Amino acid sequence: MSDAADGPVICPICGADFESMSLHEEGLMVKLRDDERFRRACFQPVSDDEGTPLIRFFHHTHEQSDSGESGTVGGRVP
Repeated sequence: MSDAADGPVICPICGADFESMSLHEEGLMVKLRDDERFRRACFQPVSDDEGTPLIRFFHHTHEQSDSGESGTVGGRVP
């Protein structure tokens, strides 16, 4: 996993605030169904300066997911 300090300040996928962000360059697993801390994670494909494909995760808490913010940018999030 790489440092994600240079990322956006709001989630570019759903437009909501997020608690943390991570940038992955290798395999990963996602399971949020029973997560006590996070309700949702949005995924954004990106690449580094050399063109290496990466996936950026935006981790949303239960409160951020239920905040009343739109969460439907591009109609991608129900």
